[in-house]
Amino acid sequence: MATRSTTGESTSSGTVARVALLLRVLAEAEGEASLGDIAQRMKLPASTTHRLLNLLQEQGFVERGQGSRTYRAGLEFLRVGGLVTSRAQLTDVARGFMQAVVDACDETCMLSVYLPRTHSAMIAKVIYGSHPLRYEATLYQPSSLVWGATGLGILAFLPQDVVEDIVAHEGPSPAGGKAVKPAQLRRELTAIRQQGYAHTRGQKIAGAVGISAPVFNGTGVVAALCITLPDSRFQGGMETRFARILRAQATRFSNALGWRGAAAAA
Repeated sequence: MATRSTTGESTSSGTVARVALLLRVLAEAEGEASLGDIAQRMKLPASTTHRLLNLLQEQGFVERGQGSRTYRAGLEFLRVGGLVTSRAQLTDVARGFMQAVVDACDETCMLSVYLPRTHSAMIAKVIYGSHPLRYEATLYQPSSLVWGATGLGILAFLPQDVVEDIVAHEGPSPAGGKAVKPAQLRRELTAIRQQGYAHTRGQKIAGAVGISAPVFNGTGVVAALCITLPDSRFQGGMETRFARILRAQATRFSNALGWRGAAAAA
């Protein structure tokens, strides 16, 4: 039976919260972490932190590091995390973040997934807002990375050699037959990387506006969260607000996939 502390919080629930925080600290640490560093991040006395570490070490979730009084994630922690990741579909993980985008802006949110083998993108999931005037997304159809926010939000964050290969083999725009201008596209990709999102008008579908933010896992960009809406509904100030919403949810999505890079910090 749980007992209560002088603050009213049950001892058992307090311990669970501390263990959960400790696991997060270990997961986010780059390699081994000292007892002092862990205690500081948890804002707990070293003695309390050491006791929690010992409890998790008994279960295989923590291992002693090579250095003196250092610790790292244990094999059991890695095994459990790997099972959860491998059995979760990207679209399942995306659902909550996409719904948060729709709740915030009431526009269509799409998950555009990178297909490395064909250097293309594919809409894998869509959640619509309440507006009857909208674009119906075609699922599971590969499309260009060069034209439209659904592709550019991914392309800008791929390795440079991959980008150059894609640009060299790209055809005309599907919305008007405009040819690729490599120098102009490179400038656009640089701007996307700097601001953290892509914004296009009518590149894939005439009259459509698209905004997207990249999604990363532990190895690099894997997808983009996108908002699309008719140009007639797009008003001043929407770009900044929608980009902020997308970037926030894309960062949380990336963190859930194991990304701890610069994009997550942004």
